[in-house]
Amino acid sequence: MKKIIFFALSAGLLWTGCKQNDLRYFEEEIPLLSVWLGTNTIVQDSITHNFAYSPTDQDAITFNYRIVGFPTDYDRTFELTTTDEDAKLLNFTFGTYKVPAGKQEGDFVFHVDKPKDENLFKNKDLKVSFTVKESTLFQPSPKDYSKLKITFKNAVTKPDNWDKAVLPYLPLVNFFGAYSDVKYRFVIQTTGRSNFSVYRTVVVNPELPANTITELHAQALKNQCKIALERYNAEHGTPLLDENLNPVVFP
Repeated sequence: MKKIIFFALSAGLLWTGCKQNDLRYFEEEIPLLSVWLGTNTIVQDSITHNFAYSPTDQDAITFNYRIVGFPTDYDRTFELTTTDEDAKLLNFTFGTYKVPAGKQEGDFVFHVDKPKDENLFKNKDLKVSFTVKESTLFQPSPKDYSKLKITFKNAVTKPDNWDKAVLPYLPLVNFFGAYSDVKYRFVIQTTGRSNFSVYRTVVVNPELPANTITELHAQALKNQCKIALERYNAEHGTPLLDENLNPVVFP
């Protein structure tokens, strides 16, 4: 069987700055399957999944795929696999992912159960990487497009986009005010949303990446939180205090 050295992804995704000893040999007849986290156009090297933000007992994690090669007139399937020890501490649900005939890219999800053991994350975070299981239909891509690297936590922490975000995204502080752990937990419990991004657009019902909402939607969530906070304070007779004993307020 012939072998070739593969240098580039299709659809304009290129690897640059590769050292000679970074090159790998690939089977010519078996197409490469690239997988990554993020969106179809933005590749994230890794993500953090925080169970503290989960409103349900099972979460879905989305990943993207792209076949490097020509489409076929038949369906093709692939599976994910891992050898990481931390994966044994969590319960994952995978499917056999089917790429429809004529299709080269898209996204799929897998699921992870929220752990019931509260001490599981007491001393460390859990880190798990998934790769494409090699088969007669696909072989994993090299480097940045070969692994889905995820750090699992179970603690309320400040989102990276609370105080700042790069346009056209907007920071959460614009809608919910100064951060505190108690406030963020209240937002999650009230809205059922966590780790979400706000996209500035005037388009009605735009197509957005997963867990991304419009500026108008964010304003509605803020108003929802304000009403819920007023109800909470009235029911308890005293204002909700954050971890610094300051009253929780929304602008």
